[in-house]
Amino acid sequence: MALAPTTTIAEISTFLRKMGEHELADRLDYLASDEDLDPGESPITLESAQAFLELFASVEFEGTVGLGSSYEGWVYAQWSFPDERALGVWFIDTEYMKYTARDKTGNHIDIEGSARTIERSKLMRGLVQKELLSWRTS
Repeated sequence: MALAPTTTIAEISTFLRKMGEHELADRLDYLASDEDLDPGESPITLESAQAFLELFASVEFEGTVGLGSSYEGWVYAQWSFPDERALGVWFIDTEYMKYTARDKTGNHIDIEGSARTIERSKLMRGLVQKELLSWRTS
């Protein structure tokens, strides 16, 4: 499915539903609302949701993904795999992310920029090279 430009979080949710990802779409809608926010918390930003969709629609993985958010309004996605591997990504905006990841032995995976903010393209290439994700072929 081709990734079309999105201008609202509702459009991102619709795209996820077309991919068959109804639970993720519902969760994204919830995170975009101001329902149940703690003082100082923000709903997720459009840029953060766009960045999540860009990565999610571009890769394949075995396992599950769950969504949360930060006080700043960043989407947080956590991939859980059948083995010891794990991946957590904070989508700051459409260009920059923060992440944490571990391999099959439980060791931290270091990709350039791991101790600080990293560019999306570097992170995506690194995650594919470290075999956490693979590029979507269809």
